[in-house]
Amino acid sequence: MAVKIATITFHMARNYGALLQCFALQKAIQNLGYRSEVLDYDCKQISKGYNLVNFDSKLSFIKSLLLFPFFYRKKKRYDRFIKRYISVSQRYDYHELARAARDYVAFITGSDQVWNYKLTGGDSTYFLDFVPDHRKRLSYAASFGIKEIPEERNGFYQKNLEGMGHLSVREKTAAAMIKQLCGRRAEVVLDPVFLQTAEQWRTIMPKKREKGYVFVYMPGKHTLKCAADLARRKGLTIIFCAYDISLRKFKQNIGDIRLSLGPDEFLSLLDGADYVVTGSFHATAFSLILQKRFFVEVPPKVGSRITDLLDSFDLRDRIFNGAGALEDREIDWSKVEQRMNHLRQQSLTSLRRSIEAAVHG
Repeated sequence: MAVKIATITFHMARNYGALLQCFALQKAIQNLGYRSEVLDYDCKQISKGYNLVNFDSKLSFIKSLLLFPFFYRKKKRYDRFIKRYISVSQRYDYHELARAARDYVAFITGSDQVWNYKLTGGDSTYFLDFVPDHRKRLSYAASFGIKEIPEERNGFYQKNLEGMGHLSVREKTAAAMIKQLCGRRAEVVLDPVFLQTAEQWRTIMPKKREKGYVFVYMPGKHTLKCAADLARRKGLTIIFCAYDISLRKFKQNIGDIRLSLGPDEFLSLLDGADYVVTGSFHATAFSLILQKRFFVEVPPKVGSRITDLLDSFDLRDRIFNGAGALEDREIDWSKVEQRMNHLRQQSLTSLRRSIEAAVHG
């Protein structure tokens, strides 16, 4: 019977990147010859952000009721994707995790922003502190998602990072932060979505129907205006994959708004686009994998993960800031693919070696 490896990440978040990277890491582990399950752990700080009805304010409550049918359909499509494509463990709450430590040979935390205290509320579970044997605590492409650690949090991070076995992170900035915090070296590897090829990703996509559009996702301050201008100049429509609609700023509700996409539908629409205009790390990553012409507006506070990614492919010229029209410069896709294949093999080698060291001691 194959050795069982557990991963822990934000698998219940209704966020496209979070679930697709979760799927990709599990597939990569399985392709290395191991059994893999995602720990069905519910971090309350994460899950509360995905309640179908929002009680934060009267306006939020009314808005969530109006959009409830869309959000409900989206939840069902996420649930369907998980059931079809991801192997999930039994449910564990915080006090049951010690039992999980006996059920698997090694544990991997990551990818995504599992070490972002703002998202997790400082949940040390994502440092695998429930696993007694430190050698069994691995990270793969873990991310802080923030530029710097507040001084009052240094102790928390130092203690938990020192308790890890093998360390690998997604960004150069994360490796530098770890070096500064505790003096340890962390390998820099690709986000799990890069461990699957374009052909492998297309096997889970539904058939494409729409044509001639700009795909917009997670817009920044200037994204919608620039995307609208690009679509007008190119004679294209806009498909806007949105998390909600604005009841106050109606000009933000541009194009054909899709509120209920599942992860596979999101991927299919991105793949069918003439252009992708986004402020998202994972939309940028999939644009590279699927060789889509893209432009990215880097978020001001969490943008290092995007700039580090673009630096890996020498593509900082895809960044825009709202000054002038988007310039449709050609991308040397053969160069991108060659670089991606090289980094993919390096990353898979790192993953394989870290698991082997944990399994064989």
